[in-house]
Amino acid sequence: MFGIFKKDLLKELQNNPNQPEKWLKLAEKDEKRAPQAIANAIIYSNGKLFVEAVKLLKNLALFREMEPFIDEIGQKVGREYASFLLGLLEEYKGNLKKARNLYDVAANSQDKKLSFLSRYHTANLYMKEGLYELAYETLREIEDSVPKELSVEFLTKKREAQEKAGVSKGFVKTLKERLKKTRDVLGLSQLSGRTVDESLFEELEERLILADVGVKTTLKLVERLKTEAKRKKLKTSDELVEVLKMELKGILKNCRGKLNTEGKPSVILVLGVNGVGKTTTIGKLAKQLKDKGYSVLIAAADTFRAAAIEQLEEWAKRAGVRIVKGQEGSDPGAVVFDAVHSAKSKGDDVLIVDTAGRLHNKEGLMREIQKIKKVIGRELPGQPAEILLVLDANTGQNAISQAKAFKEITDVTGIALTKLDGTAKGGIVVAICNELKIPIKLVGVGEGIEDLREFDPDEFVDAMFS
Repeated sequence: MFGIFKKDLLKELQNNPNQPEKWLKLAEKDEKRAPQAIANAIIYSNGKLFVEAVKLLKNLALFREMEPFIDEIGQKVGREYASFLLGLLEEYKGNLKKARNLYDVAANSQDKKLSFLSRYHTANLYMKEGLYELAYETLREIEDSVPKELSVEFLTKKREAQEKAGVSKGFVKTLKERLKKTRDVLGLSQLSGRTVDESLFEELEERLILADVGVKTTLKLVERLKTEAKRKKLKTSDELVEVLKMELKGILKNCRGKLNTEGKPSVILVLGVNGVGKTTTIGKLAKQLKDKGYSVLIAAADTFRAAAIEQLEEWAKRAGVRIVKGQEGSDPGAVVFDAVHSAKSKGDDVLIVDTAGRLHNKEGLMREIQKIKKVIGRELPGQPAEILLVLDANTGQNAISQAKAFKEITDVTGIALTKLDGTAKGGIVVAICNELKIPIKLVGVGEGIEDLREFDPDEFVDAMFS
């Protein structure tokens, strides 16, 4: 009976192939023709049935059999779809690093379902590698875009990652401990039990400014609180603080960003004045990337300061990565040129480039940065993938001035904010986000390698409130 059904369905599809749902039905009933049928379902639906097609492909475990059809899918639907399918194949073969790179390409798709699916599979890879905390963080990032057909599977996977991570909750606790000085200055717990009135708003305004949220951002926040208090008819300070918490999360979510490691080698150009923790950030980042399976090379292009080269050498040893350096006073562009060619010849995944931080000599620094970028762009079109500015949270509002100065010099794609554990000015995170609109990609909350973390708005705000 099924044989007759298959023959009739196949004949109908041969006469009128533009029926993607029926190609999926054929794949379910006829395993021999399933790879071609799944490919046709993807092509004729122009990717709209991709989630369903992938689900069926995985159920049937036809990864190798699908390989001959991937090129055609890439040509007719888009390279991101082909990249995802190749990622599935590499994952099946056990090449997890290759699979992750392929999923990263697919994650940039304009198709929201494909982008979700790619990041979801990246989280699965992290689970396979025992990187449960990374898996949990990735799943949290995409939980607002789960396709309905994957909701149950997603919740199960998220729960599993959360249970195995364990340390994720520990980090929130650690972050709370590290942000104690900022939390003490805010002193929001001391406002408990008060009535919502003008004096409460005035005190809240003062506390936010003391925590370095900044005058401009504070005034905007307080105005929002007044509006919401009136609209929601809030009576107590506890209710108002909860609204403040949600407002802060809303601001910071607009500035969340993931470090860009596209391309091979992917180049991360690191900027920042002396003393902000630039060298330490590079060293920690190199170690973390290496631990994730990337091969990393550091370029010591701050040739102005001899100590910078020596410190980077020490960090390179600790991280177990290679370093390319020049003599003190040598041409930074030449160091970068050598590093790029070394990374290409050795097949490195990531090249991290240190730069000088002489902001008092802005014109000279601008010429130097532009020359380094020109060398990178000429040898590696499309790079650098990331221009990361390191700022010291201890400097408070001065960090914003530094960021504005560096924005005049070059395009900054992300910020790494260091030394949050030793400052009462943690509110600067909110000011940076609101005023500069630059993604905050990393935060430093301690001396350990693991204390350089991806920025999570929810965790950060929760840690600011006792």
